[in-house]
Amino acid sequence: MVCHSFKLFVVLITALFSLPVQSSPVIFQKRGVCATEEPNPSLLRALQQVIIDETNPDPNVPEAREGPIEIDTWFHIISSRSEANQVTDAMINAQFSILQDAYRDASIQYRLHGVTRHVNDHWAQNGDDLAMKQALRKGSYRTLNVFFQTDLQATAGQAGRSQHRANTISDDMSSSILGFCTLPDPSINATSPREDYIGHWNGLLHTFQGESCSADNPGDYIADTPQQSTPTDGCPSRKDSCPDSPGLDAVHDFMDYSSDVCYEMFTNGQMQRMRNMWSTMRVGK
Repeated sequence: MVCHSFKLFVVLITALFSLPVQSSPVIFQKRGVCATEEPNPSLLRALQQVIIDETNPDPNVPEAREGPIEIDTWFHIISSRSEANQVTDAMINAQFSILQDAYRDASIQYRLHGVTRHVNDHWAQNGDDLAMKQALRKGSYRTLNVFFQTDLQATAGQAGRSQHRANTISDDMSSSILGFCTLPDPSINATSPREDYIGHWNGLLHTFQGESCSADNPGDYIADTPQQSTPTDGCPSRKDSCPDSPGLDAVHDFMDYSSDVCYEMFTNGQMQRMRNMWSTMRVGK
């Protein structure tokens, strides 16, 4: 995580979507990254539909599954008055460049249509995310909107391995909300963005989904990611959280929680899933 002047930057990724995915940004104190809660049944049903479509592809949309994908993208900078100059153009350019690199092998490109800047103490402190999105979001279901907030406030007293703030999303917005908190500052570190959260927007789950080695746990619904029962901390040379299942934990996969220097890849199955999610759920929407 890069925290310029020790401030926590949080990004909300939102798109008008036919699924009311209600994931809340979470602060993981141990890892220093943001994370999403468990996917709700609407998202899982959508993934099941995509899986069905993968076995029975629509012959009318082959280009959406095989050709290059370009995703219209907007960045929105929401700052408090005291942090109005914290998010620089260089940081935004670095974020976008690393994002492009991460998805290049999947033939997915992001076209940055613009960067908007807003000074609003209430929104910068996640005071009313729904009102913020309603006011600032641009485009359609197929448009990626990324919201950078400079002053995330976490609720106190949350138990377990993480602290998270409550987040209620109106079905009227039909929005998916995902969070991550790395914003590269070239003067400090070329830290990568949390590609996994945009991976969620593209239809992927974490490699440790379900956090179980049980044969009844479908995991991330991707055939070529090994069963994994725990998120990864750091960048271990070898990790096998499900020793009775084939393969080692995918510690270099963007959809794990490894450290930034560890991230290298999406699997072929993940890349195809993102493309299938695009053709099934976003093309023409």
